[in-house]
Amino acid sequence: MVENGRNNLDCCVVRDLLPAYLEGLTEEETSAQVRAHLEDCENCRELEKDMRAQVPLEKAPKGTLKFLKRVKRTRLLAAVLSVVVALWCMWWLYDQEFHYPNTEAGRLAAVEDYVSRPSDSRDTKGVQEGTPIHVGGWQEIEGQLAIFFKADNRNNVNGIVLLKRGIFGKYRPVSASYSPSPYTAGVYCDDVGGLGTDRTQFMIAGYGCREILSAQLEFWGGSWDGIQRWTTTRTYDLEEPDFLWLYDQEELIRDLGWEFGDGQDQVFWLDVREIRLLDREGNDITGRYRDGSVTESWGGGIGTAEQFLLYVYMGIIALLGLTMVRYFLRKD
Repeated sequence: MVENGRNNLDCCVVRDLLPAYLEGLTEEETSAQVRAHLEDCENCRELEKDMRAQVPLEKAPKGTLKFLKRVKRTRLLAAVLSVVVALWCMWWLYDQEFHYPNTEAGRLAAVEDYVSRPSDSRDTKGVQEGTPIHVGGWQEIEGQLAIFFKADNRNNVNGIVLLKRGIFGKYRPVSASYSPSPYTAGVYCDDVGGLGTDRTQFMIAGYGCREILSAQLEFWGGSWDGIQRWTTTRTYDLEEPDFLWLYDQEELIRDLGWEFGDGQDQVFWLDVREIRLLDREGNDITGRYRDGSVTESWGGGIGTAEQFLLYVYMGIIALLGLTMVRYFLRKD
């Protein structure tokens, strides 16, 4: 480059450019900088004279020069295109896994795609393909998304789907747990693990609680060795018909007023033994939502392995893209 009318090319750079300069293969701007350097540098000027004397050079025809420059531009364009294609393929592959945005439509699609089983499956448990699914509340914890859902089928299957957030802000389902319910609406409770933390979360979720203004939960729990047992009843006001609350299980136990003996602070279990649904006047309306046709009792789940192969395939694509770039930018 030329700054303030002075040339700033080093002698070593000019010596490298001289063969192409003498053949007329350098760009006009580069040729102008070489000429300016030769005017100021006696050593390089002598080298140019020697090269002209030793090798009779013949300028390439203009047509050839244009062709070579066109080849150079084509190779550069091909290299850039290789990078673009490789990046697009890597993004597409990543998006196939981390595909679901945290939107109303995205959450519904994630649950439907993940928990639905083929309609011709012999397994009658779970949620069959085509079954209407209602997404209730959701919460995000430590880069993971928890979604509560309820299926409109004969077993009133409800459960929770856990998704992991990717680098572009979309999510990938990693696990789901579900079970039948003898109620068409109401409050559901269960413990939830794997939410980006070593501590277990306790879920209190609700669906269709439009006329249910509060829920009375009878908690019971104790130490696994059977030495300690507790029972506590709590009433929760329901401000929304569909919701999902997640509590740290240890904190919830302390909030219930349960105290552990020596060595018992990490060894316990917690469950809800009974749920009573209350209307505005505090009347128990649980029976109104009971579905006597549901007699099954089971639990199901789905798990997805870590995406090791995803990163392997992305690495292969990146390597192929780099190879193509080096090929197109090679010096013949």
